[in-house]
Amino acid sequence: MTARLRAVADPESRRHLAWLADVIAALGLLNRRLDDDEPADFAAYLVEAVGFWKRVCAGRRITFNLEVAEAPVPPAVAATLALIVHELIGGAVAHSSESRAGQVKVAARRSGGLIELLVQDDGAPLDQRHCQETVTMVRGLAEHLGGSFEVTQAAAGVEALVRAPVLLLTTPPIRH
Repeated sequence: MTARLRAVADPESRRHLAWLADVIAALGLLNRRLDDDEPADFAAYLVEAVGFWKRVCAGRRITFNLEVAEAPVPPAVAATLALIVHELIGGAVAHSSESRAGQVKVAARRSGGLIELLVQDDGAPLDQRHCQETVTMVRGLAEHLGGSFEVTQAAAGVEALVRAPVLLLTTPPIRH
């Protein structure tokens, strides 16, 4: 994918290919943790995902703050949440200022049957076109989970919050 990315001259095509390469990497991190019969350890995934983004941002003055509690979720929910996390962190990184230090906060907690996922940055206001792509995609993914998505822009940056119901099986699945 990297070789193809270098060979593409069109900036819009490069942006889409780079996004695709990042999504593949993000889902690859999650895939190692999935088992069809067991809840996924989404907290451990977030630790790896933030590590991935730290490597992507090496050389830039972006710091990451991770606040995560135990967050077991069903595998299908974990995959959708992984896409949401990737999209939100990617948006925060893409809109961080090159001229000053920035911070991205990623937080997740599970309370009863609900998971809350927060990505917050202190960067510049979002570009309208990219913002629309991100908002549309994340809102659709959150609704797919039966949840909600809120994005708030303040003087100190952007805060994106996803809330989604998470039901875990309390009895083992029946095998035939």
